[in-house]
Amino acid sequence: MKSAFDLNGFGAVCYKELRQILRSPITLILAIGIPIVQMILLGYAINTTVEHVPAVVYRGDHGRAAQAYIDAVVGSRTFDVVAYVDSRKALREAIVAGKARIGFDIPENFTADLTAGRHPAVGALIDGSDSAVAQVAYGSAVALAGVPLRDFSLLPNFAFEVRPYVLFNPAMRSANFFVPGLIGLILQNMTMMLTSLAIVGERERGTLDQVLVTPIGSAGLMLGKLVPYALVAAADFTAILLTMRFVFQVPIAGNIFLLAFLSAGFLMTALGLGLFISTVAQTQIQAQLMSIFMLLPSVLLSGAVFERSLMPVPMQIIGLFIPLTYYIEILRGIILRGAGLVELWPSVAAMFAYGFIVFGIASFRFARSTR
Repeated sequence: MKSAFDLNGFGAVCYKELRQILRSPITLILAIGIPIVQMILLGYAINTTVEHVPAVVYRGDHGRAAQAYIDAVVGSRTFDVVAYVDSRKALREAIVAGKARIGFDIPENFTADLTAGRHPAVGALIDGSDSAVAQVAYGSAVALAGVPLRDFSLLPNFAFEVRPYVLFNPAMRSANFFVPGLIGLILQNMTMMLTSLAIVGERERGTLDQVLVTPIGSAGLMLGKLVPYALVAAADFTAILLTMRFVFQVPIAGNIFLLAFLSAGFLMTALGLGLFISTVAQTQIQAQLMSIFMLLPSVLLSGAVFERSLMPVPMQIIGLFIPLTYYIEILRGIILRGAGLVELWPSVAAMFAYGFIVFGIASFRFARSTR
C-alpha cells in the first residue's frame, strides 16, 4: 500500500506540470498579467473622496454677487462647473441627460437683494442616483451659504441661503445606484462566459470538428450557436429586471420598451465578446481567464460600482473604450432619471457602434477559424 506521505515521483510530476504551463504561453501570460492589471485598476479606480462633481449653472443674475458665488462654488473643490444654461428647464434637462450631478439656480436680482440686505435663496438640483455623491453634494451645497462672497460679505445683514432639491432618488438609497449597474454586468458577463465556454468546450472535445465536416455553413453554424444564448440572456434580463423592481424596490421612471430595445442592442456586444474569446482561447481555462480579464475593467471603470467622474482622467479615458460604460449610462438614465433617446443619444450611438465593431470582428475571426 502506498503511503499518503510517499514523495516518490514528486520531481517528475512537478517537472511535467511546469512543462505543461510553459507549453501554453497564453495561459501563463494571463495568470501573471491579471494580478498586475487588478492591482493597477484597483489602486487608481477606487476613490472614496468625492471631489470635482460636475455642475451646471443657470445665471438668472449677471451681477458681481452672482459671479462671486460661482467663484465660491469652483473654489470649494467639490464642484467643477462644466456648463452654463440659459433657462431653468435646460438646467434640469442637463441633469436628466447625465451631463452634471448638480445644478445651481442663481435667481434674478441676486446681487440687488444682497446689496439691499435681503436674503435671496440659491436653488441646488441634485442628482440623487448615486447616494454617496448626492450626500456629499447636498452637504457641500448647503455649506456654501456660509462662505463669504467677495466684496459683499461686509455688507450689513449680509446673508443668503441654498435650497437643495434631490431629484430621482429623494431618499438617497444606495440600491437605486448599484442595482441598475448590476443588470449590465450580469447580462454581459453571463452571456460572454456561456458563449465562449460552450464553443471552446466543443473544440476541446472534438465535436466542433465533426460539425465542420457537415454541409452547415459558417454563418449558419455561428448563428445556431449564438441564438440559444441570446434567448437565455433575454430570460436573464427579464428575471433580473423583475428582481430589481420587486425585490429591491427600484422604480423604473422611463420607457420600459425603450429599455428592452436598447438592451437587445447591447446583447449583440456581449455575444460578440464571447464569440471573440472563443476564437482566441484554445482551452476552457484560457476562456475563463480571458473572461475574468474583461470582467475586471468592466466592474471598475464602467461606472457600475464607482462613479466615473471621481476617477483620475486616464481611468475615465480607458472607460470610454468599454462598451458596458455606455449601456450602464443608458440603464441609469432610463430607470432612474426617466431619460429618453434625446438625452441618451450619445451613449446609444457609441454603444451600437461598439457592438457592430466587436460583433463584426468576432464574426470574421469565427468564419476564418471554421474554414
